[in-house]
Amino acid sequence: MEEHDAFLALYLDGPLQSWGHQSRFDRRTSLSFPTRSGVLGMICAAMGIDRGDAAALREVAGVGMTVFIFRQNGRLMDFHTVGGGFDPKTERQWMVRKANRATPGTVVTRREYLQDSRFGVILRGDPDLLQKMADGLAHPRWGVWLGRKSCIPASPVSQGLFSTEAAALERLKTAAGVNDIRRVVREAATFEEGTDTLMDAPLDFAERRFAPRRIAVEIPEDGGPDADL
Repeated sequence: MEEHDAFLALYLDGPLQSWGHQSRFDRRTSLSFPTRSGVLGMICAAMGIDRGDAAALREVAGVGMTVFIFRQNGRLMDFHTVGGGFDPKTERQWMVRKANRATPGTVVTRREYLQDSRFGVILRGDPDLLQKMADGLAHPRWGVWLGRKSCIPASPVSQGLFSTEAAALERLKTAAGVNDIRRVVREAATFEEGTDTLMDAPLDFAERRFAPRRIAVEIPEDGGPDADL
């Protein structure tokens, strides 16, 4: 942590959220808390950073990130079809081929969502960079959503810039209307300090390249019986 670091408080509140992790083929699952790639992708979209701009992504990706879980209310599995909306005469190349390579068909995908969840995210880094992020979220160039385009925030995402993490956390708890925290997900400096490894540190959104990130999950004493949902 640098001496002059600032802290940006983000409040992620919505009827549906989905933070993709290890999703493959026709099953798109969600992690139980926001991923680093999902949060940074949301910020890049708000700031108008193109997915192919790897240099701008590297600057944004230098911030530290801590997630606070305030409320979770189970999961929803929804069903979508892929390929059915294309014209078979002019857009056949985008449609899913059948095993016999005949008429293209559709594929049913299963997509998982978190229901009625509330998270706090605190980003730590250079004050000028964090202010640009806050400005982008206040006046987004492109859409802001909680993991997927169908997951629209129910509250303002940016909750302000603070000089300490404690002050940022108090603002988030006020926004969420809670006193207790169910879980805290912090980034671990070493492998021994962590409890899990996630492949969610974005390197290039256009090529979908990600690096591993070591995290440490903490359950506060007042986290409640369903703190590890």
